[in-house]
Amino acid sequence: MKSSVLVLGSGRGLGRELCRFFLEEGHSVIGVTRTRESLTALLDDFSPRNQWFRGEAIDLSDRESSLKFLQGLRKELIPDLVVYAAGHLSGRKPLWDLSWEEIDREISSNLAGPLFWSVEMTRAFLMARRGGHLFFSSGVVRLPRPSWGSYGVGKAAIEALSRQISLDLPPPLYSLSMNPGRMATAMRKAAFPDEDQATLPSPVSIAKKVGAFSLTLIEGAGRTYNGKALTMEDIP
Repeated sequence: MKSSVLVLGSGRGLGRELCRFFLEEGHSVIGVTRTRESLTALLDDFSPRNQWFRGEAIDLSDRESSLKFLQGLRKELIPDLVVYAAGHLSGRKPLWDLSWEEIDREISSNLAGPLFWSVEMTRAFLMARRGGHLFFSSGVVRLPRPSWGSYGVGKAAIEALSRQISLDLPPPLYSLSMNPGRMATAMRKAAFPDEDQATLPSPVSIAKKVGAFSLTLIEGAGRTYNGKALTMEDIP
């Protein structure tokens, strides 16, 4: 039986490649990206599989637009899994060297948006009696380092959010977080402009492993990993 996956942050990097993976495996995908421009690029990219792909341009921190979309989604199709791939990094700086505009953007993308969507999607999962959350964390949570500002704060809170949700979810619902590790993305380039990205794993390779693992969650392994905070090395 084919599944439906909702990918938040599908405009680029790992989110985009996860959309591609699920589509190539024959599953339906709902991809949410922040801008109309990235949505147009997505629709063009996935045009051969348009019957299985639905794209939406929504700022995750825009509660009015988000709730309108989610209310419609609950009437049409409740996905089997939500993947929280959205994220934003203004730059590697101490908190006090970031402007409030930069802090607000990072917190809205990395925490406030996922918090809102996870609460609303859990309500849908409880109605459907199935479903799960996969949040993307970061290495700066396990090993805090200087100059990661509100990005580090937001990612630490994401792991806490996933664990809190997991404690209250009844079976077979589940929530877990995963640190996908280093990869050659635009966000990584912004954080480490002098790094040779040719030495890093590609989002395509990471998406294949994370995507295959995600399908096992949907197929019944989700509750086994409920409440876990995983790294790529933990994935079988």
